[in-house]
Amino acid sequence: MDTLIQPHHKKTMEFINQIVNKKALNNLLAQVYLEYGGSKAATLANSLKNLGYKYATLSGTTISISDLSVPPVKKQLLAEAEAEIDKSTNRYLKGEITEVERYTKVIDTWSETTAKLTEQVVENFDRLNPVYMMAFSGARGNLSQVSQLVGMRGLMADAQGQIIDLPIKSNFKEGLSVTEYIISSYGARKGLVDTALKTADSGYLTRRLVDVAQDVIIREDDCHTTKSITMTDIRDGEKIVVPLKERLLGRTIAEDIKDADGNVLVKAGTTMDRNDIKKIDAIEIHELKVRSALTCALEYGVCRKCYGWAMTTQKMVDIGEAIGIIAAQSIGEPGTQLTMRTFHTGGVFKGSGAMKHIDADIDGEIISKLRTKEMRTRHGDIVQVNIQEGDIELKGAKMTRKYHIPTGAKMFVVNGMKLKKGDQIAEFEPASSGDGSRLTEKATKDINSDLSGEVFFEDFVADEKKDRQGNISRTANKNGIVWVLGGDVYNLPGGSKILVKDGQKIKTGEKLAETHISSEHGGEVRVGENLVVEEVKFDGKKIKKIVQGKELTIVIASIAPSNATFETTKKEQFWTVDSTGEKYIVKSPADTTVENGMIIAELIDDEYAVQSSGEIRYQGIEVDENQIITKPGSVIFIPEEVHQISKDVTLKMVENNTYVTAGTEVVKDLYTHIDGIVEIKEFNDIIHEVVVRPGEIYTLDSIGDLKVEEGEVVEAGTTIAPKIKAKQTSIVTILESEDENLEIDDLDEEIDVTSLDEESIANKPVQILVRPVQQFDIKPKSVSIEFESTDEAISIVPVTQLQYKDGARVRNLDGATLTRTSLVLQMQGYLSHLKGMVEMINENELKVVVLETLIVRREVEGTNKASLQTELLVEDGQVIAPKEPVAKTQVLAVNDGVASIKSDKEDLRRLLLISDNVEQTVKLKTKPVVKEGDFVRRDGVISESGETTPTSGQVVAVNKDSVVIRIGRPYLISPGTMLQVDSGSLVLRGDMLANLVFERQKTGDIVQGLPRVEELLEGRKPKDSAILAEFDAVAEIEIEDDVPRLYLNSENGRTEIKYPIDSNIIVQDKQKIHVGQPLTSGPLNPHDVIRLNGIEAAQQYLVDEVQRVYRSQGVEIADKHVEIIVRQMTKKVKVVESGDTKLLPGELIEIQSLEIENKAVEEAGGQPATYEPVLLGITKASLNTESFISAASFQETTRILTEAAVDGKKDLLRGLKENVIIGRLIPAGTGYYHLTHASEEKDKEAQRRAAQKNNARKPSAILEEIEGMFGAPDFTVGE
Repeated sequence: MDTLIQPHHKKTMEFINQIVNKKALNNLLAQVYLEYGGSKAATLANSLKNLGYKYATLSGTTISISDLSVPPVKKQLLAEAEAEIDKSTNRYLKGEITEVERYTKVIDTWSETTAKLTEQVVENFDRLNPVYMMAFSGARGNLSQVSQLVGMRGLMADAQGQIIDLPIKSNFKEGLSVTEYIISSYGARKGLVDTALKTADSGYLTRRLVDVAQDVIIREDDCHTTKSITMTDIRDGEKIVVPLKERLLGRTIAEDIKDADGNVLVKAGTTMDRNDIKKIDAIEIHELKVRSALTCALEYGVCRKCYGWAMTTQKMVDIGEAIGIIAAQSIGEPGTQLTMRTFHTGGVFKGSGAMKHIDADIDGEIISKLRTKEMRTRHGDIVQVNIQEGDIELKGAKMTRKYHIPTGAKMFVVNGMKLKKGDQIAEFEPASSGDGSRLTEKATKDINSDLSGEVFFEDFVADEKKDRQGNISRTANKNGIVWVLGGDVYNLPGGSKILVKDGQKIKTGEKLAETHISSEHGGEVRVGENLVVEEVKFDGKKIKKIVQGKELTIVIASIAPSNATFETTKKEQFWTVDSTGEKYIVKSPADTTVENGMIIAELIDDEYAVQSSGEIRYQGIEVDENQIITKPGSVIFIPEEVHQISKDVTLKMVENNTYVTAGTEVVKDLYTHIDGIVEIKEFNDIIHEVVVRPGEIYTLDSIGDLKVEEGEVVEAGTTIAPKIKAKQTSIVTILESEDENLEIDDLDEEIDVTSLDEESIANKPVQILVRPVQQFDIKPKSVSIEFESTDEAISIVPVTQLQYKDGARVRNLDGATLTRTSLVLQMQGYLSHLKGMVEMINENELKVVVLETLIVRREVEGTNKASLQTELLVEDGQVIAPKEPVAKTQVLAVNDGVASIKSDKEDLRRLLLISDNVEQTVKLKTKPVVKEGDFVRRDGVISESGETTPTSGQVVAVNKDSVVIRIGRPYLISPGTMLQVDSGSLVLRGDMLANLVFERQKTGDIVQGLPRVEELLEGRKPKDSAILAEFDAVAEIEIEDDVPRLYLNSENGRTEIKYPIDSNIIVQDKQKIHVGQPLTSGPLNPHDVIRLNGIEAAQQYLVDEVQRVYRSQGVEIADKHVEIIVRQMTKKVKVVESGDTKLLPGELIEIQSLEIENKAVEEAGGQPATYEPVLLGITKASLNTESFISAASFQETTRILTEAAVDGKKDLLRGLKENVIIGRLIPAGTGYYHLTHASEEKDKEAQRRAAQKNNARKPSAILEEIEGMFGAPDFTVGE
């Protein structure tokens, strides 16, 4: 399309006579712009728009439901697919293929059908159909979406990424069924979540890219490098996706392009424009050396020649262009699209690559020397597979045709076979581009039993492994079959006693086993309302069968008061002792759950009560951590009244230390409740606390007159000081003197401590307050209430607690009671861990009971033909002894049959009954060819005349004209399967038998898309990466126990290559291997590539891989953008040995700087430094840049700035960020001129300043002027 318009010296346009699609329009406009300029291109665009609108209007195109035409062939395609799947399901039922092979076949069949249908959708559309025109003109929609509208939606992945093997056969026009809608919604949800999460990732990726490439600027015209990279066609398998010629436009070539005769068409060093491309149109060219940003020799930035054309102007790039930022944005911007792609397809699964077929062109005979081996395909078919690449010949009557057969191709022919034209010779899956494209992962698939019965293993033995915890895991060591032979399996309740013997014939309804449910502790039985009992006849006698409900309650202990009456008021419930009148408030009302140590009731008692607020002190009394009295003693109560307030000091009504009586207003609106001395505490003119302490104030001449300790309790009559005796039990408090009550502000000033010597303090008069106190002698309260219990282990005991701790304050101004006597529940022995319940009996009695709940019935409601029946053996209210049975559960036979008991273990959990309905008699016309005990599969031959069996199973009897088969079901398993059952186990329908381990392809959006781009650009080691060859060698593959082992033979001997169990070997036996060649499947680790193959190979790999991801999503990015980012990642090398240079071993340094250093040392005759290339991810590369300002603005700011300061780093301000940060002109675009001509500008600036200096006036001249205006200043200093 590039050559639509031939350039002409007269600038006239050629006539275009073809359908012009979106791409052709792009090229047309681009070419007009380049050859005729912007104005003409704009006119053309405008005319095209008018043309489009005109015809769109005239056509009157509308879209309606009827335009969505469903291909008539859809029914037939679906029927074919279903027939194919039925076939494989049959094979699965016969045990010929495993569940995984069936599943894979289903997935592949539906993928293929969806693809075929999509092709039909396109063919079925009329070319003027509005939907077709819309999708294929590029207006809206694409093939995938149209195919979902009128084809079928196809397969969907579930939330875990497993593909659901139920395809959505409908399209949106027909509408989805309920099931299909539910399956659909998985994909829809995944799309929504992905979009939300990935948009953020995409933005962050762009930021890191900008950061790593921001200082790459075009700095020179030509770096004159001799290095280059090799450019080739881009292929996907055999198909050329982008031919080399298209890639060369705007690139500088590094070698001459010659024609077949050796004439030079384009010289090396030419930047290819459209004319040069035309010159090479005629020649075949698939590989060429090209200059690239990767190989540019400039130390900083890139030269014009290595970069080539600017993508915007289609002309040579300008010096000063900030190509790094352009590259970062070009890669970052499509990132958002990558995230949206998965969203729009709505989780529809795209199948694996289509198979390529090789068909015969002529009739003839095959001549083949190819070696093949038998192999089982993913669908369980046995086929011949080619194991060495080569040619095969088809010899016809007139001519011989050659066909190239790749390794791994499925062969349908053998040597000497006669073929007709159109017959299949072979089929193979074309290798996709890049080794990382066909990624697989280990997955497991569960096999669940379809019928209940007994398990047998055929053709294999289970390997048992014990782990450290003692768990046994079983795995299958080779292909084999797990049989489940039918029978009725009964689950037996724990502790059942089996009542039948092996081989015993059983009638329907007969007892097989029974178990008793008994109460451990005995007690009174309560049958609840939800336990429904029916009387039925069983075994000739009447029994009480439980038909509904599961639980039975037994009262194992109870306790209630024996001498108290229960009464209720509106608010509370009380117990009153009849003889003494003691009253208790009930704290645990009816229906409360209680446990050991809980309070049941509290005694109403004010024997130890105080009438005001005050402080509590203990004297001789002892309590435990719950304040329960352990030793009787005294409690001292010191009355005082404390008011916490916040009022202005002006509202004070009485002075400090005044004696007041009860009811006095001390501060406005604050009245005292007791007589005493007032202490008012103030701070910053705000009153915070008012304390009233009862007592008398005395003034002593000095502190030495005080005969008792402050705070000590003194008895009445004790001498406190000369002439002062205690009138009652009292306590002495020394009142604070004025000195002590210093204002906080005054404390800032230094106090002269020397003046405050001890003597002067001792001789000062002091005031003391003698305060009366109350003393209470307290001991645990004895109560008169008595209780009567059914068991000694349960009791209710009185407990006396002190309400206040030692030193605590009674805050309530009206006083409080000091003790509390509670009745506490105590349960000991077997009851200690049980819970009780408070119950109301006959509305006037409260009782604490301990209940045991027994689950007596285990049948599930609603199951017909229940095999369990439970008989109730007790009645409501009956008192039973410990261990006495309350119910009996019996397992009854559902069908007639024969008991099969293989184990003599006591505690069997399952029982097998082989009933008549699991056996089938097959009548035969001729003699049977099977013997008893043989396993037969459906459609297997069982008689001499070739009669087949209609079912799978085991032959249990062989008669003259018939065979009796016990119906079974074979499950084929592959080696490595994890078995969940053992041979001889009994399984119920739906039980898991095994987990098959298999490999599946990873779903597209995990392999492709943003995560992969990020992994590559961050230089991370991919998960499940390939193993690369460390040296040149010859591969040898030996197969041991179905597991291939890989050896490499080289000059240094034979080495075994250990590889992970989930990798596949991708080299052939006896193949020559080069260093760095991948040996196993998986993406390459770029660090291995750089280590083994050098820097160029790693650069090439990274560029190709990033491009492959974008291309797979239909996004085109110019190579040069990716090359710039990869250049930044591979710029640094690690010094190994420093030689005679100043470098340090292990130092990371840019390769150009190292080469300059080495050159200087070599010229001086010294030893150069050796180095190894390193690959840094974009984040690491950003943090390792020369500019610490740029690195600090990106991440880890503190660390980078600290290191820069410690190392005394210098920032040369080469990049854009650092200049923006410190507010300079950036060295790119027009700012680049100023940077390169900085020295000239400095000279000019210096000259300008010098000129200004010369014109400047001298200070003496200025002084003269001032004197002229204001007179001379007087500088004389006065004497």
